[in-house]
Amino acid sequence: MEKKNLGQRNMISSKKIYLDMCDKIEHLVYEPGQEISEKELCEQYGSSRHMVRTALAKLRDRKLVEIYPHRGTFVSLIDLDYIESIMFIREAVEQETVRRLIEMKDIRPLYHALQANLRQQGEALLGTITPTDEYFALDAQFHDLMREFAGVSSGIMDIISDPYIHFRRWRNLELRHTVRSLELLSQHREIVDCIASKDLEKAHKLVHNHINSISYYDSFMAKDKEQYFTH
Repeated sequence: MEKKNLGQRNMISSKKIYLDMCDKIEHLVYEPGQEISEKELCEQYGSSRHMVRTALAKLRDRKLVEIYPHRGTFVSLIDLDYIESIMFIREAVEQETVRRLIEMKDIRPLYHALQANLRQQGEALLGTITPTDEYFALDAQFHDLMREFAGVSSGIMDIISDPYIHFRRWRNLELRHTVRSLELLSQHREIVDCIASKDLEKAHKLVHNHINSISYYDSFMAKDKEQYFTH
């Protein structure tokens, strides 16, 4: 009996399974529409069916999987309407951030910080056409710096932090089949230039084009990936 209890205590938790599955779904290890086997997950994680089902229930609540009784569990298809709603909020925050920065009297500390970040972004893209996790971390830092200097509360982004994984999944899928890495970096540079020159109208247009990646949907669909999306 003691050995059995010890084994149960060493069993991986449902939370760790859930977090690992979130990461794999976000990075397309599990693609949209792919079936997930409970049995295989139990073997993979060395865990009980109860732990796996608890993790899958959390993924379902986060809209990352669909569970159909007697049919199985499937990775959720990408819902662009849902992502567009998330990005609507995100763009509103970024547009207000840019407005505040342009109204600042002295942006030199921000300008130097952003230029250093842009240099790192360029280095992260050397020799690759597909942005890496390192690049995306620098991308996030770029926008964090702007919001911080603009005095935008970090709590604002917390509102969309949980559903934002759906955008990241779309972004990873899009960038797997399109070449936009250098375009993203170029847009960052142009936004900084507009802030420095206090060109609010142009900055707002750039921010819109930078964030509204859903506009690339039609060209992406031409690459025969329609099965990944809701209809």
